[in-house]
Amino acid sequence: MNKRWLFIAVMGCLLLLSCMNLVGQVTATSSLQGTVMDKSQAVIGNKAEVTLTNPATGATRTTKTDDNGEYRFESLAAGTYSVKVTAQGFSSAEAKNLEILVGRTTTQNFTLAPGGVTETVEVTTTAPLVDQTKTDVSANITPQQITDLPLIGRDIADLAYLAPGVKAADSYDPTKNRYAILSVNGDGGRNVNVTVNGVDNKDNTVGGPVMQLPAEAVQEFQVSTQRFSGVSGRSSGAAISVIT
Repeated sequence: MNKRWLFIAVMGCLLLLSCMNLVGQVTATSSLQGTVMDKSQAVIGNKAEVTLTNPATGATRTTKTDDNGEYRFESLAAGTYSVKVTAQGFSSAEAKNLEILVGRTTTQNFTLAPGGVTETVEVTTTAPLVDQTKTDVSANITPQQITDLPLIGRDIADLAYLAPGVKAADSYDPTKNRYAILSVNGDGGRNVNVTVNGVDNKDNTVGGPVMQLPAEAVQEFQVSTQRFSGVSGRSSGAAISVIT
């Protein structure tokens, strides 16, 4: 009987750990979606092939459009990508230097012109003004901001002040410095959940992160101050997702 309960307890712990890994993947990744159409604005369904390439790693992923001419890539690491679309009877189209930010769903649509498969039309990518799938109030600190903006003491947490409603807060522990001890919308620093690559990094006792990272180790991060989903953490104040 004792062995049976021990087995149930072990399996329950493994299930909880698998759920935590899934949450980590969601908070540390992004999505890309879009619609492929022809010149008459009719969707090209089922036969358009979309190839996503990460020039930094050389990794590629391929999918096809559905009946509505839509495509989607999930669980993407933050970074810069190129997307190429091909379809029989149409010239191909390619979007380069497409920036994918953490925790965001980027939309990139394509319009294909009739032509040979050897013809390629380069699409100029621009960041959308509004993320239509976004429900939370958040700010993404981009790699360019991390590189270009001055930081006192190379404290990466100072860039969080670019998000509305964020200011410095005193630490509950006098032996702990002020790194990432942030007050969001008037709350204290204890209720800000911090993750690094989707892994919990919150100091539950005094607030702020357990592991501190230099600016050179951070690619980007997102500060969500309101209406963020449960996958972003268990805190009521705010959620900070750091990508190394």
